[in-house]
Amino acid sequence: MQKPTTIRIMLMILYFQLVMFLLSVGSLLANLDEFNGSDNGANWSFMILYMALTLLSMIGMIVMINKRKYFFTMLISIVLLLCSMLTNQLQFMLSTVLILMFLLKPTRDYFRGTYVAPPSARNRTAAAAATADGEEVEKAALAEPDEAPAEPLVKLKKEPEVHVREATPEDADTVYSLMRMAFEEYRTAIPPSSALDETEESVLEALRSGSESAVILYEEDTAVAMVRFKYDGDAIYFFRLSVAPHRRRRGYARQLVKWIETHGIAKSKKISRCKVRQSVQNNLVLYQNMGYEVVDQELVVRPAGTVKAFTLEKKLWE
Repeated sequence: MQKPTTIRIMLMILYFQLVMFLLSVGSLLANLDEFNGSDNGANWSFMILYMALTLLSMIGMIVMINKRKYFFTMLISIVLLLCSMLTNQLQFMLSTVLILMFLLKPTRDYFRGTYVAPPSARNRTAAAAATADGEEVEKAALAEPDEAPAEPLVKLKKEPEVHVREATPEDADTVYSLMRMAFEEYRTAIPPSSALDETEESVLEALRSGSESAVILYEEDTAVAMVRFKYDGDAIYFFRLSVAPHRRRRGYARQLVKWIETHGIAKSKKISRCKVRQSVQNNLVLYQNMGYEVVDQELVVRPAGTVKAFTLEKKLWE
């Protein structure tokens, strides 16, 4: 996973602190004779403990950052800050900067596994979206395979390992982050997607109460796509289908829809249902190619504007 600038800065600070610490230890050892007296025995024992704790904190924080362990990284950074208070002002300032880095969104997204690198000028044009439940979902994510560029932007040496699992309430932050990444470009649409009005707390409450569920698709160990769903009578209804902008045109949207259909059959549901904006023809064609048919249309009135939406259904079994 590509590291954001904030994470690279944190690692640079830690390596710099480590070098400074080792140089100070070398200087201390050069004056070891000053601590050999009996009067300085307690001071020497304290110094040994301090040096061991500081060294382990620096190394441990580097390891935890690379493993994307947010809680342990934050905990170790606090220990390192306390240790730096006993050294010099520079070490203390650097440790304080490390703490402040945790407040930045790219840092939090990195530890969640949902960080998206800024798109290049070439692949920025691939961004598009459609709507589930009358909202936009990525057109690029839903596009047919034959719509992909003639020359792939990235040539993979091997196909990445992809797996899908159902989300738990503890995954609410991942579900929310993926949705925001997918829908952010539609903030200026008329009307804007109501997905942008949701909060992480509302998603958590919905998952915790069981009023809706979600499923997350992982590429290797990184969450790159998700879809939310709930049961409506004899139907399974899916919405907020979202694929991270940097992972579109790989068939992940189709894979999630297939998961919904298989899950619906397992739950004895006869119908798979979704809604799309009438104006997004690419997604209408995609769903129809997957066997979905338009069964209803409606005009959704909002303060910011109106949305014409189609309801599509597919019979899972007779």
